Order: sequence, then C-alpha cells, then structure tokens
Amino acid sequence: MGILPNMDELRSTCARMEQRYLLNPSVETSYRRVSERFAADLADERDILLSRCAALMTIKFLIEERAL
Repeated sequence: MGILPNMDELRSTCARMEQRYLLNPSVETSYRRVSERFAADLADERDILLSRCAALMTIKFLIEERAL
C-alpha cells in the first residue's frame, strides 16, 4: 500500500484546492453545503477531508469540461 498523507497534508491540500476552484459564488455555496453534510454524516476527519477533496476534484473536472 502507498504512503498515507498525514492530516496536516490533507488539510493543506483541501485549503489549497478550495482557494483555486471555489471562484464561483454559487459553486462555493453548494460546496459548503455538501461539506457540512460530509461533516454530519462522517465521523472521521480523514474521511471528511477526503470527501471534500473528492468534491473539489469533481468541481475541477467540471471547470475543465466547461460545464461550470
């Protein structure tokens, strides 16, 4: 198995991606809502951060596809 990033690395990556991809206010609002849902539904901070990063990767993909 590969090396697992530590929590500080995950937090940093998530924050960096948020700054880069949450430029559209309506997209940011939706992302914040889904992030709250992750926090409510998941107990482990690692799972929450990984879920938020996955949502941000989806936003990145949609931006690149010019769907947003």
